[in-house]
Amino acid sequence: MRTHAVLLAALSLLLSGCSILGFEPSPTTTYTDATGTEVTVDWVNYPAHEGNDGEKLLEYPDQAELESGARELVEQLRMVITDSSGLALTSSEPEQDWFADKNWYPQSGNGYGGESMLITVNCCDFTSDSVPEPNEWQRVLDAASQVTQDAGLGNFVLDDVPEWCADAGDECWRWTGTATDGVQWVFIKIDDLALDPTGDSAQDAEEFDWPLASISFSYGATVVRTGQSDEYADAFSPFLGLKQPSATSSD
Repeated sequence: MRTHAVLLAALSLLLSGCSILGFEPSPTTTYTDATGTEVTVDWVNYPAHEGNDGEKLLEYPDQAELESGARELVEQLRMVITDSSGLALTSSEPEQDWFADKNWYPQSGNGYGGESMLITVNCCDFTSDSVPEPNEWQRVLDAASQVTQDAGLGNFVLDDVPEWCADAGDECWRWTGTATDGVQWVFIKIDDLALDPTGDSAQDAEEFDWPLASISFSYGATVVRTGQSDEYADAFSPFLGLKQPSATSSD
């Protein structure tokens, strides 16, 4: 009897330790399907990642199919921002490398202890070497928003004014914002660090070799890996319409 108690205590300690270390059991969801059959799914088998709109990806281009449309979006943004600001934007890498393998990052897990079939690209960094006057920044942002809106990503939404710029109100020397449809996103930044009255921003730019004033943007997306769309659709089918539980692992 004592041996049995010791084993139970050890098992309890082991399970507690797993929870503390982040190895919680994956959640399950039970529902009744259209045929009246009760179905239980284990989220360890979820093919996307917790927090991603996996259902939206069913109708979305996969990794290989994404590139042509993404390139068109990036080129239109560069052209429109140049036209509205009068400034040329330069890519940080050759155009042929934008969607090279080095810019793709496979997801290591799905947030529930299983594997994700998704992959993320971060690329297409463009920067100008100066900015227009601050009273023209909104015009540049509006022009860029028209491009992202036409592409289905909506308008650029500016981030809240950071604490260190709060006193400047609408005249903050740095604007940052994102346009996204939940799958693709574009991040934009317009700043003139010389306008910081404290001089701290200009000093940081000199110390870290940042542009003192620039317009910049970059592109990203998380989609299904090349050639796995059918497999993804099959794996996702049991999860259609279900509310995602909170993640149980940190992958």
